[in-house]
Amino acid sequence: AALASAKDVAGRCKGLRAAERTQALEQAAGAYDKVAADFATEPAVAGAAAIAAAELWRQHGSFPLAEKDYVLAAETDGPRFGQRALLGAADMQRRQKRNEEAMVTYGKAAALDAGTPRAQEARLWQARLLQTSGRLDEAVASFQSALESARPGRPVIDAANYLALAFVQKGDFDAAERAIAHAEQALGADEDPIVAERLKKAIESMSARKALQRARDKATRAAKDAVGLEAAQKRNAG
Repeated sequence: AALASAKDVAGRCKGLRAAERTQALEQAAGAYDKVAADFATEPAVAGAAAIAAAELWRQHGSFPLAEKDYVLAAETDGPRFGQRALLGAADMQRRQKRNEEAMVTYGKAAALDAGTPRAQEARLWQARLLQTSGRLDEAVASFQSALESARPGRPVIDAANYLALAFVQKGDFDAAERAIAHAEQALGADEDPIVAERLKKAIESMSARKALQRARDKATRAAKDAVGLEAAQKRNAG
């Protein structure tokens, strides 16, 4: 009954905009927080309330409060909400620029059940944070690990795209091309023509393709400029 009552409050957020929506989200999240506190000795109720409050605080933009509730949900009802809540907590840490903490929490989320889509998302975020911090070698290794564990189809394409982008940033264009080629193998992973067409479009729209082409064009122009400069210097010297 307490959860149903909080759900009714949350339902009032629908259709609202701007300040009205912000206020309604705050009230709804607060209602779920009260349920979590009132039923702290009943994990099934408290965990459900905490995860609902976390999602509402996330929409509200209150990342510290969302993080707190995600952690509470993971601790209160781990079997149901552990991985989802840890992934959410890591997202909130990342949004607050606490990247080192986020990487640790993403690691915990991935370790709970390594074969799930959420675990794959956590692994990719770990690698992306490494890349953002300039730790390219570690990022490449992490992206490679994520690619190896990716399920056939779109997850392979996404992981290969991130890996290729990291190689482009590192200046290893041949390795980037091999990563893109690996993604193209995903086309043969499913015989369903509709799925195959979606995978084909996903591969064609990989951002790593354009990034690789731009990087190679820039390197080619730089090489030509260097040759031209050397020739000009020789002429001037003569």
